[in-house]
Amino acid sequence: MIFTANFLINNSHAVIENIKPDYGVAPEIDGDIDRSDKEWLNASKENINLISSNPTDKGIPIEIWVMQNNSDLYISIQFELEIHKTQEFIGILISDSEATSNESFIDAKILQFYNLGNIGERYEYLDYYLLNDEFFRDQELHGEAAAKLDGNKIVYEFKIPVNNSDDSQDAFLDFGEKYAFKIIYGETPDYKNGIKKKNIVLIEIEYKKKKKENIWILVHNILCIIIFCGLGGLFALYIYKIIVIKKKIRRVRE
Repeated sequence: MIFTANFLINNSHAVIENIKPDYGVAPEIDGDIDRSDKEWLNASKENINLISSNPTDKGIPIEIWVMQNNSDLYISIQFELEIHKTQEFIGILISDSEATSNESFIDAKILQFYNLGNIGERYEYLDYYLLNDEFFRDQELHGEAAAKLDGNKIVYEFKIPVNNSDDSQDAFLDFGEKYAFKIIYGETPDYKNGIKKKNIVLIEIEYKKKKKENIWILVHNILCIIIFCGLGGLFALYIYKIIVIKKKIRRVRE
């Protein structure tokens, strides 16, 4: 009963997940996860619910995968619905810090579907900056996004620049810092009032981890050097002894 109660409390209050992405090979942003090519192999994976302001809302269970390299952050959002709306969208609002207040979110990456699941299906990747909860289109498009519906399951993939100071309209994601990311879901292209469900995760932008040299490998290499140097010395001594013996034999014969 205690465990169940705690679980329900956490779920209802939308406990914020902390994610530390690992470094990995950049996946192809096409909405299709290629298992044979080991795409998203090193991704950190978490399960959260996108919820509304209604306390009885069970929300949408989603799986969020996060990975990075030196230039980009990669986020995949996957979920299933019995019925997907034709103008469904998933967006990622990015804060300028760990703060989760509305004012702290300054950047938005959105993938908007049109005619999802029907003839003429298409989607559009949108890059916005936020000012007083208003969405304004960026002058330059940064990042990528793609998505694909397979049955009832849909996969969204986002590529977000890291450590990019070229555009003041984008959030600057610095190495070693943690930022709040708000995942939003909606059914119409109204990003201020049309958000149906949402949740927040904290993502820490990692420095590239240096490979720690195994101490046993180091010991092995040192022992190899000592052994081969010793063998070389013995071989040189052996040759020297042979030469000395030959000289002695020559003197005895003379």
